[in-house]
Amino acid sequence: MIIIKSLMLCLLLFNMSACAGNFTTVKVKVVDQDGLAVEGAEVFAGGRLGIDGENIKDLTDKEGVFQTIGRKNLAVVFRVNKEGYYQTKLRTNKNLQNLIIELRKKKKPTAMYAKTHILRFPKKQASIGFDFEQADWVAPYGKGSTAHIYFNLDGEYVDMWNHHSELNITFPNSLDGIIEVSKNTSTSEFKFPYLAYSQSYKNSLVLKKSREGLESKRLLNYDESALGYIFRVNTEINSDGEIINANYGKILGYINTSSQVKKKSAGAIRFTYYYNPTPNDRSLEFDWRQNLFQNLEHEEKVYEP
Repeated sequence: MIIIKSLMLCLLLFNMSACAGNFTTVKVKVVDQDGLAVEGAEVFAGGRLGIDGENIKDLTDKEGVFQTIGRKNLAVVFRVNKEGYYQTKLRTNKNLQNLIIELRKKKKPTAMYAKTHILRFPKKQASIGFDFEQADWVAPYGKGSTAHIYFNLDGEYVDMWNHHSELNITFPNSLDGIIEVSKNTSTSEFKFPYLAYSQSYKNSLVLKKSREGLESKRLLNYDESALGYIFRVNTEINSDGEIINANYGKILGYINTSSQVKKKSAGAIRFTYYYNPTPNDRSLEFDWRQNLFQNLEHEEKVYEP
């Protein structure tokens, strides 16, 4: 009996030693967009992190901390949720002993016109007005009534290795414009600023894309990895030059251009846009449950906030 107990104790000590070598403390702190601790956030740690290869789920404490024991040298998939916040997803195997994850608050989710849209051009080298609310060209090319923005596409398509396109974007009012938003490091599902900028809009934008030959690389004058664009339209000013009316929106990602000519089209662009129709409301938080477009096709629907 004494021998058996001694063997069991040895096995226990051996297993504890093995665990100490193969496992480590995993500590995550969840903070909001202002760096303040978020208590009660649900943290799901996937990727068979646990000692027995299980996934782990728990709530953060009053310091915003989630802590567990996990296997070493493992890429962990974290998913963090809390009511009133945008979900954050992160896959990493770095800094697991002192990882900080941002959970951004929902401040003002807003009803908008939001759509992933393929816009086919009726003719090349012509500035044609586009209506964000109607998602169409203005007359005589479509059913739109207000030219919020002008698109002008030129280019030539020979094949997938030989082509070029140039998209010119302009606006009807001098203080209308567009701003590129660089890619950020946030892992939140909502990555844009909460509010559209109040200044620094450019009244025009030129996007160029080309490739010449099988061995060549595509040449771009824009960053495909950028977060997207913020725009301002319908801008009106008073006698003092102050803005008294404007509408704001955003474009998610880059605007994909194609100069390939198809039947009844002189080329096309594909982009995902959000248009806030409320005058002077700069909110960029989209509530996908309040999309002002109805009966969209599956590929046109937008769920990202």
